[in-house]
Parts: sequence; C-alpha cells; structure tokens
Amino acid sequence: MGLDRAEAARKLVHIAAGAPALLLRWLSWPEAALMALAALLFNGLVLPRVGGRALWRGERGRPYDPGILLYPAAVLALVLVFRGRLALAAAVWGVMACGDGMATLVGRATGGPPLPWNGDKTWSGLAAFVVCGAGAAAVLFAWTSHLPLSAAASARVLGGSVALALVCGLVESLPTGIDDNLTVPLAGALMIAALARLLG
Repeated sequence: MGLDRAEAARKLVHIAAGAPALLLRWLSWPEAALMALAALLFNGLVLPRVGGRALWRGERGRPYDPGILLYPAAVLALVLVFRGRLALAAAVWGVMACGDGMATLVGRATGGPPLPWNGDKTWSGLAAFVVCGAGAAAVLFAWTSHLPLSAAASARVLGGSVALALVCGLVESLPTGIDDNLTVPLAGALMIAALARLLG
C-alpha cells in the first residue's frame, strides 16, 4: 500500500487545518462562519496560485482533489447547524481533521490486515481514526465549552467522543465512492446531535 511524500503532505495539512477549531472557544457563530468561508475562498481561489497544486492533485487519476473545497465547506455547514453550541461543531471538526488524517498516515505506513468490507482500508487505519479522532473531539469539546481540559477524560465526554469517532470511522471506511470530506462530517453531525444530551 505505502505512503508517498505528496500524500503524507496532504494529510498533514488536513490535520493542521483542524487547529483553527481551537478559536471556536472565543468566536461567535457569525465570526466562525466567516472564518470557514474565508478558508473556502482561500482554498478555491488562492491556494492553487501560490504553490498549492500538489495539494489539489487528486487520487486515482483525478485532476484535482474536491476535498480541498469540501473540507472548509463542511466546517461552514457544521458552524451553521450547531451555531447555538459550537462545541459540537468543534468535536466533529476534530474527528474530520485528526481521525481522517491519521487513519491514512498510520494505515498506509504500517499496513496490516485489510478490512473485510474494504480491501483498500486497514484495521490499523480504522483504529488510528477512532483513537486520534476521539482524542481530538474530546479535547476540542472540553476546550470550546470552557471546561477544564481534564473534562476531556471524563466518562461522558470521552465516551461520547469515542462513539462519535467510531461511527465516523466506519462511515469513512465504507467503499461508497463519495468523498469522505462529505460523508464524515455528515455522519458526525447526525451522531453528535444524538449524543448532545449525553455530552451535556
């Protein structure tokens, strides 16, 4: 399977793009929406012109990667849907960034047995998705909620984050042919809405 440098670079950028989720602790929802919209416009209009062509290169022969636009568009949608509780948007954003990114990095670097339902994905990648995605979701939820960071390890926050990451990881692993920058946030939004009462 293997992991080439270009793909590793794209996934590292994918993970790093989750860092602005930390700002949701202080931003109002209109400000957060404006930030996501600015990222969408930057990725679409500026990035290809300033050396970002390697990030635009698609997989499996596609001329470009639609995920570079779907990612900020998904963040914008999450902010709008969960505008009353940005901590929920932050949790799903954490899963998108860290879960999805680490799944590829770990799965392709370590290899291992493939998933029974998708030979292109591995158990190690799925495990990395769940562990890293849940960790990021728990920390971002606690941080954005103005809770002590120790709350990220509480049973309700960590348990909800693991459930969120597991559902998103399973959806990401399905061979649907649909970009995971669309399927993961959609599944995450539905799951986090169901978990909102548990997370408190």
